[in-house]
Amino acid sequence: MQHFKQEDIQKIKSELDMVGKRYFNLSSQLLKLSRNLKQEKAKEYLFHGVMRRLRVIYRCINNIFTIFPIERETLLNQDEIDDVMINLHAFFVNISGIMDNLAWVFVHEKQLANTLKQRQIGLFKKETEDNFSNEFRQYLDSAQVATWHNEYLKNYRDTLSHRIPLYVPPKTLNSTQRSQLDLIEKKINDSFKSSDIDTIDRLHSEEDKVGDVCPFFMHSLSESKGEYVVLHVQIITDFKTIEEIVGKFYEMFVL
Repeated sequence: MQHFKQEDIQKIKSELDMVGKRYFNLSSQLLKLSRNLKQEKAKEYLFHGVMRRLRVIYRCINNIFTIFPIERETLLNQDEIDDVMINLHAFFVNISGIMDNLAWVFVHEKQLANTLKQRQIGLFKKETEDNFSNEFRQYLDSAQVATWHNEYLKNYRDTLSHRIPLYVPPKTLNSTQRSQLDLIEKKINDSFKSSDIDTIDRLHSEEDKVGDVCPFFMHSLSESKGEYVVLHVQIITDFKTIEEIVGKFYEMFVL
């Protein structure tokens, strides 16, 4: 069963086709920014922090879509699920890292490293924000950006690093499929009683084929309260958000 309408699949694939161009333009913008920086430490955080992480993020998006195309209908095997999760974890860690790296670029360029304590340095921390231009500070404090950071990025990054890692379920089940699994499970239990190993193996193979591919991710089943995020749509949205934040940051130095 497809979770998306055909027109939605085409729209997502079109957005994916644009990610490469967006990545190239963003990299060019950051190179231009580097020529406007005067402090070597700021340049280091830009080149080896922001730009290195951006390359990893771009690669993670391509890897996820290669392993798990948006139009895929067959279930992912365990290795594929693990590889999607590995890339998703790297994606989240580096998105969060870019936010911190941008703050360090600013702090070093404005020579604030000896003024601010390390725990006060961050793109969304008041002590750092107070030194930004009014336009950039207002942008970060806008409802859309603040909600993305506080309720989504920080939540998922924190649970990934400190509590329950992000999880891509192996399948989704409708009521009919749940009934199928219940029946198969009963047959497996009966086969165990008679030590019928061949039948058990066959039933497990049948069990593995029941269900639909799951294009969602979540973290703790209890903490997330059953909420899930649409995988392919969200990682493209996050990339575009990073693009926008970097663009606004760039304007403080170049325009």
